[in-house]
Amino acid sequence: MSADLPEMAGHPVGDKVARQRFMGRTIWVMVPGTYLLLWAAYAILPPLQGLEETSARLLLAVRWLLVAMIPYAAVCIVILSARFFEGAHNPLLGGESERLKIHCRVMQNTLEQLVWFALCVVPLATYLAPVQAHLVPIMCTFFALARIVYWWGYLRSGTLGRAPGVQLTFSLNIYLLVLTLVLFGKHLVS
Repeated sequence: MSADLPEMAGHPVGDKVARQRFMGRTIWVMVPGTYLLLWAAYAILPPLQGLEETSARLLLAVRWLLVAMIPYAAVCIVILSARFFEGAHNPLLGGESERLKIHCRVMQNTLEQLVWFALCVVPLATYLAPVQAHLVPIMCTFFALARIVYWWGYLRSGTLGRAPGVQLTFSLNIYLLVLTLVLFGKHLVS
């Protein structure tokens, strides 16, 4: 198997074990680092005021999803510009550069992760206590940064360069899913 990008020369793209080793080197930092950063931001940042009503926390989540969507909007704009300047107006003809293909993959994956994130953060906001609601802007900001790390890594080092961004995003989304399901379950039994 050949390298994804010329910059990937020397990366273990074709060797499954070497790829796993390469990705595994970052997982031990990224996954605990995700939870440590979220905890630190939650502990350092003061609670938000005026969020006693569930509807106010729901509105907070919907508004902060705009921040989480910034990487998706940015990659869409980059794709629009690249298609125009490369002349790759018809994606069905397959005339995209490797770089444009990466942007398209980033766009698709970011949309998939954004749906998961949004479908967890919105109901979570309704279960959080008012003093806990500052977790919503923290998670939306973290999500946006994680997607930028994913995009940058993919452009810089091809397929394997995505690993830190994938690990940051997935760690956040798993945490959100579990937390939201636990709170949902508690709500059902109470």
